[in-house]
Order: sequence, then structure tokens, then C-alpha cells
Amino acid sequence: MIITASSAETFGLPVNQSVAFSNHKGDFKERIKKRQLKMLQPFVPLLKQFLEPGEEVLLALRGCSPMSFLEQFTTGWVIYYLKRCMLVVTDRRILHFPSRSNYSPRHSIAQIRYGDVDSIKPTTFLGRKFAVKYKDGKQETFLYVRDTPKLKAVLNGIRMTEQKPTAYGMRHHLCPKCTAQLTIGVYVCPSCKLEFKNEQKARNLSILVPGGGYFYTGHPVLGIGDALVETLLIFMVLSTLVNLAVGEESSVLLPVVVAFGFILFLEKLYTIYHAKHYVKEYIPVEDNIQPLRR
Repeated sequence: MIITASSAETFGLPVNQSVAFSNHKGDFKERIKKRQLKMLQPFVPLLKQFLEPGEEVLLALRGCSPMSFLEQFTTGWVIYYLKRCMLVVTDRRILHFPSRSNYSPRHSIAQIRYGDVDSIKPTTFLGRKFAVKYKDGKQETFLYVRDTPKLKAVLNGIRMTEQKPTAYGMRHHLCPKCTAQLTIGVYVCPSCKLEFKNEQKARNLSILVPGGGYFYTGHPVLGIGDALVETLLIFMVLSTLVNLAVGEESSVLLPVVVAFGFILFLEKLYTIYHAKHYVKEYIPVEDNIQPLRR
């Protein structure tokens, strides 16, 4: 006997319980039901805002947002906490919520419309993940996705070829205030004019302020670490230049200035690169977003 959840238990969300609360073999499991509801609960307000009429929730997953090799290499293991995300699979799309390190929601949401997708391939090879290949040939991979066998079973039941493509052709962000589709590379909502943090300011702050790019994009821990390193490097460069100005041995001090200056330059480049990628999650300038009623 399959025991399902009441509307109150599912927080009023249109959850397809026979799919969401079963394993990859289609067998209902109480522990799966509890886990799914626990993951969905923090995102209930966002889901109620963004789900379309008649759209059903099929599966909730946790994972890591797509990232480049350089992001991984220059940030290290911390990147897997910074890139955590919540994924909600529906019968029309995959809703992607970039999250905080504890998987709590941020004011950021993207969607992968099935009409834009050529294939979605979950795998357990070299870690649990799934790769999305779009019809235009582009591809991106979500890492550390826990239940890839269940995801594969759910996706097999969706007729993606019957879905209409979007003008974007790939994953794209939505406005957290009015739900409108955001234009890639434009950091103002075309509908409600909500402003998002942008690449130009992220770059300028990264150059002018130690750790500025990280603080601007909402990563204070990285900002503090970067500020300490940059401040130390600036101090070393300036103190060495002062020693050169008062007549110290230039043959010894000049290579020191060049070395510390080069390291500082690389540090700034890394900060600019990271900040540029973080603003692509479309972080609102406003802290408190009040959704517009549809």
C-alpha cells in the first residue's frame, strides 16, 4: 500500500507523489518521501512563485552548479561549497537554484527547458553527475548529484522532443521579482527593471579593493582571505620600493619587487575571473526582494 502525503504535507506544491516519493524502480519509500519534502521546504515560496499552471514537481536534487576547470583549480575544494545548488525536476524543465553552502536559497534562479535540450545523461562514472547537451552543441555538467539513477528514471518518462525551444537555447536565469526571462549578459530585468550585480563593477572592485570582488558577489570568507593576501603583497611591494628609493642595493631588491608584483598581478587576475563568474548567477543589488504578484 502506497501512503502519499496530503496537500498540507507537500506545502501546497503540485508534487507528483508517485514519482517523487519512489526509488528508481518505482517503489514507494517513506524515507524518500521525507527526504524529498525536507529538500523542498526551504524553496516553497520560490516554487510557488515560479511554477507554471499545471506544472508538476517530479524530483528534488542537491548538487553543484556547472564550473570551469580554472575555477576548480584556482579555488580548490572550497568551490564545491560555493557552487552548491538545488535542482527541481518538473515535467517541463529543470529549475536550478544556486544556493548557499547549507543549501538554503538565494535570490537566484535559472531554468533548463527541455525544448532546448538534445540530451541529459546522468552518470556515476568519476562521481555522480549529469551532463546537459543543448541543441546548439553546448554542454555543461552538474556535479555531486546524489540520486542519478532516480534522475535517469524520471527523465526517461519525459517526452522532451514535444517541448518547445526558447530563444536562448540553453540554461538561462529568471528574475526573482517578476519571473521574467533575463537577457544573458544584461544585468537589468527587461520587465520590472530589477538591477543585478554586474561584471564591470565586480572587475573594478577586484582591481581597486583587496578582496572587493568577492565581497561584492557575496563571498565574504573568500573576500577576507583574499584581502589579507593582497594587503601583504602590496605591503611587500611598497616597502621594497621605499628601500630602493633610499638607495638600497637595487640588484637584490629589484627582483623582489618584480616577484611580489607578479604574484599580486596574478592574485588580481584570479579575483577578477572568479567575480566575473559569480555575477553570472544574477545576484540582485537589493537584499530584500518582494515578488510581484502574477
